[in-house]
This record gives sequence, C-alpha cells and structure tokens, in this order.
Amino acid sequence: MKTWITLSETDIREYLNAAQRENLQARPDRDAGSDPLSAIIAEAVAAIRSDIRSVETNFLAEDEATIPPELKRTAVLLAVALMPGRISGILLTENQLIETEEAQTVLSRIRSGSLPVSLPDEPEAPEVRTSFGLEVARKRNIRLSGENLSGL
Repeated sequence: MKTWITLSETDIREYLNAAQRENLQARPDRDAGSDPLSAIIAEAVAAIRSDIRSVETNFLAEDEATIPPELKRTAVLLAVALMPGRISGILLTENQLIETEEAQTVLSRIRSGSLPVSLPDEPEAPEVRTSFGLEVARKRNIRLSGENLSGL
C-alpha cells in the first residue's frame, strides 16, 4: 500500500510556465478564504476520486483531499486546465492542452477498470447494506393443491 498524497500550489507551479506562475502569484485573493486555486484543486481531486469510486474493485482513502501518488500528474494537469477564466491572466499553451487530453485519457482508463490504482493506507470503510430492495409485487391468490398440480 502506498500513502496517498494531497495536491498543493507548489505541485501545480511545477507544470506552469513563467508567465503563468507570475499570474498565479499575483492573484488578488491569494490569502483569502475564497482563493480560486483551492477550489480548483478540490475540483480536480474530486473528479479523480469520483472516477476511482466508479470501479467496484477500487478503494478510496478516508481523507477526501487525497489521491493515489501515481495520479499526481493527472490531477495537476486537470487543475491547470481549470485555471483559465477562474484565475485572471492564465491561458493554456498548446502543450498543456495536449497534456490535458492525456489526463482525460487516464481518467477514462480508470473508469473502464483497465488502469488499477494503488490501495490507500487507510481505506474508507466499505458500504454495508442493512436493508435490501426486495419487494413482493403480487401475492399469489391461488392455493396450490394436488388437483391444481396434477399434470405437472
């Protein structure tokens, strides 16, 4: 089992060019509670966790802010793709657009079950069903007897 990771602004900076880093640093609400980068990171992580959850054989870590370490690049690329329009002055390069498509391909492989993910150190408790959706739709009114069953 591998320890799952959380994304940070530092992780995202590694995938940005100089102008994008400068715009990210200069955002006005950087230290405020409504920092768009925090929301962008949370959205990228939630998308990955949702795709992992879609396959019954995968397990998620209890901490909702964590992802498997092998999906760090995918998460960063998804977060970078969400930045234009939400953080002023950030435009994606052609390379970043291509990498975003690759990240989407990774997610589709996870959804299809062809790309397994590592198990977390502390997986979520499995969902245990306490009630079942069994319902009698129609009650049989005919009593069975030897006469009714003769010929069977």
